[in-house]
Amino acid sequence: MASVKSEELERFKGLDMSCKRWQEVEDLADVFMSQKMWEELVDFKEAIFFVDIALDHLVYYRPAIASELGGYILIRDDMGKILYSYHVKDNTISLSSMPSLVLPTSNVLENDHGVAKCPVESRQEEDQIAIRSVTHNEVGLNEFNLLDLPFDILKLIMKHCVGVEYMNFRATCKGCHVAAPLIQWSNEASSKRLKTYSLVSPWLLVVDKNQGIITFTDPMSGNNYFKKNLHVSLAYEEISCSRFGWLLFKSTEFYCLVFFNPFTNDLRKLPEADFNLKSMCFSAPPTSPNCIVVGFPVTDERLVLIHYVGEPSWRTLHVDVEPKSVRFPTLLGQDLYALGGEGELIGFKDLSIEDNSSTFVGAKAPISCMPPTQVYLTKCDQDLLKVIVGKFGEHVAVFKWIDTKQEWEKIDSLGKHTIYICGTTSFSIKAKMPETENKIYFPLLHSKNKKMVFYSLATCKYHTFIDGNIEHHLKDILGTTYHLFPHAWIEPSWS
Repeated sequence: MASVKSEELERFKGLDMSCKRWQEVEDLADVFMSQKMWEELVDFKEAIFFVDIALDHLVYYRPAIASELGGYILIRDDMGKILYSYHVKDNTISLSSMPSLVLPTSNVLENDHGVAKCPVESRQEEDQIAIRSVTHNEVGLNEFNLLDLPFDILKLIMKHCVGVEYMNFRATCKGCHVAAPLIQWSNEASSKRLKTYSLVSPWLLVVDKNQGIITFTDPMSGNNYFKKNLHVSLAYEEISCSRFGWLLFKSTEFYCLVFFNPFTNDLRKLPEADFNLKSMCFSAPPTSPNCIVVGFPVTDERLVLIHYVGEPSWRTLHVDVEPKSVRFPTLLGQDLYALGGEGELIGFKDLSIEDNSSTFVGAKAPISCMPPTQVYLTKCDQDLLKVIVGKFGEHVAVFKWIDTKQEWEKIDSLGKHTIYICGTTSFSIKAKMPETENKIYFPLLHSKNKKMVFYSLATCKYHTFIDGNIEHHLKDILGTTYHLFPHAWIEPSWS
């Protein structure tokens, strides 16, 4: 969403662009100047903007509405049945069904008493965690209880905190921040404190560039943890891969690919590659000598680039596949697999061979679930799994690749495993609790209770965890909210 100041529009009053093509405009200076006048809106505040694609792109704007309902851009789809609610400040989109005709008029937005209404669920304040800076004048008032404790007591409390508890306590107030210095959890002394500390699930990481913070969401408890963003400066607004507690992305700060552990702040630069790399994966933590990084370049040349951590440069292999269409690259031993543009499987046997062009294999997507809207590839132990999600999530199917038959086989259970899916990266782990077995986690929040949404292969429905219990039974993803900020699932790791 962008805006331009009204006084800056004065210079364009005499500019007539009607019935003209760009080639017919004699002076483009004003036209190009107008592009620089627009600024991005990061908060819609109490305003609301309605676009009805079903009614010939009818547009309605209201500058002031109830604060808890404002801040949205509402878009009704061309069939008039789905409402997309985009919250400008949060940069999220919520999906909801809209069975009856709702027109964006003042009669709809106000009731008989003049109280503002809109077809968006009211966001409950108790479900929100506010992020704001604390001034020196506010410390005494808002932090009195904690700061009233003797400093030695605060330090003693911190000695018994590890991992998440340490992060939370450190962020509570300035006194706790001083009492809890930044710890490198990877060193020997600190790692002993983590021996009895474990997490039952990966977290959803969201990079908020507007507020300069990273948010971690625990899907089991629904708790949010916040951290100041120091090094996650993403080129193309994209996290290339997330695994083993590390993020892989192109850094605009360091102008190269980097590994970054947001829990320890450990950052490791990769050698410069000859091409920009888009679809990427890695086989092990970058602290391991066995870590292999694979990427497909943004080029017309049919190449795949490979980097062995510890080596000074990348290796280049020629392959018989268009790299621009490759998604979800997955390493299985020395073999590399990925999805093509139409969801077909692409495989490269033994990356140690100099030329893999003759080892290309492929298999089309299963016919039974065509046409899917989203297809994901992941590894589960030593098996390749494909997850196919239908439009609005009304059906989810999982297939296992049978290498001996060169075909996909539908499976109805993940056993003791759980799959975590995002737009650019996905992975599977063995569940640490029975409650998380045989489930697929998506980067979705329930629009009402703000809990993470998962799909159960046992019930074939979507649910959330509330106080350790499985709640809600959704047949599709209508009624959920999706992050537009860069995000990825990450396994918390302090090593």
